[in-house]
Amino acid sequence: MSTLTKLTVELAVGQTILVGNNNSPAKITKIEYFENSGDITINTTKGSRKALTFKLVPDNVANPADRYR
Repeated sequence: MSTLTKLTVELAVGQTILVGNNNSPAKITKIEYFENSGDITINTTKGSRKALTFKLVPDNVANPADRYR
């Protein structure tokens, strides 16, 4: 097992990805990033999907909890 230090995910509108339990093909129609929550959402022909199961923290915030105080 190895440890990653950097992860890059490249997605583009029009790209075909596999979604769901049966790995059904779906085309990406829109990619949205929500600054307030840090969520990245991918809209596909099969419906909306979360791109990641974690959220990005802005570089300018020292403590992520300070955003909500």
